[in-house]
Amino acid sequence: MPHVCEACELTVAETVEPCDDPQEPYHLCAACHRRLHARTLRPVEWYNLAKRHGWYQFLLHDDFYGQDGTATQPEEPVERPGDYPAPRLTAVAHDARLLLDYSVTRWHFDSDVVAAWAVLPRADVLTVLSERFGQTSNVGTRSRVLEICASALHQSGAEFVRYAWSDHPASVSLPPLAQASAACLPFREGFDRVAAALAEEKGSHKRDLMFSLGYFHSPEALDWIERHVFEPITEAWGYLAAASRLDWPRVERWLEHGRPLSLVAIDALAAIVRPQSPFLRTYGPRLHQPPTLNRFTQVLSAYAGRDKVPRVQQRTTALIAHAEILTQGD
Repeated sequence: MPHVCEACELTVAETVEPCDDPQEPYHLCAACHRRLHARTLRPVEWYNLAKRHGWYQFLLHDDFYGQDGTATQPEEPVERPGDYPAPRLTAVAHDARLLLDYSVTRWHFDSDVVAAWAVLPRADVLTVLSERFGQTSNVGTRSRVLEICASALHQSGAEFVRYAWSDHPASVSLPPLAQASAACLPFREGFDRVAAALAEEKGSHKRDLMFSLGYFHSPEALDWIERHVFEPITEAWGYLAAASRLDWPRVERWLEHGRPLSLVAIDALAAIVRPQSPFLRTYGPRLHQPPTLNRFTQVLSAYAGRDKVPRVQQRTTALIAHAEILTQGD
């Protein structure tokens, strides 16, 4: 049976275009194939490809199209784009399948989309997510499916999340799998699964993925840092600590211990004062069991006196200047 063009969804596909993903190529009519390479897809054509393959594919990504499908770097005039608008959220929010298409085309899983999923029946959501996950090996699409699962299903998604683990690491990324595990699985099962997955990673790749433990917001991630910390100490270690209910007694212990844990403590306090990642900004980390202003200043000043490298000097000065965020006052 011939494919219908995945872009216009009107005519028979004449071309199989593997340039962005040989495993899941585009099936296009001649006109849409030309527009794809000229970066002149009309909004709904961009949308129809993005909902199937993800907006992050090279010829669809945000250098060339806005989130509404508007071509931003066309190589020739776009043909009547206003006659071919992409769907808006209000037009798809009532239907789980249509809403999933829309969600896959979004650059971020924003609060308005989260709210739309929250009002749909969980049984419908689970059916649609399970179907889409099984129909594709596209890691990006599967990641968005797991994000939706985490926000909309909670314990109802437990069996689905366990099934998704069976495809890790081949075609499932750890961070969204960890997010769904934190939301849907019992804590012990979810945390241990993610920690076991991290144990299989090495070096910089482990450091890139370890923030996955932050979805659990648990001090057990602080224990994990103590067991696994390794150089170089990038800010990623501090971000994980800030997301994991860091408390002042532990900060004091880490500062007294010295490097590398003292650097993690300093970076974690800085991440609480000024969260740099979208994940931390959404979570809103705080320092638990905060010290008095006097104790905070005393401990940080003493540490700065022992470790005189510019990184420590600059960070401790900035932290003392913003001590009101991290202390209980005197």
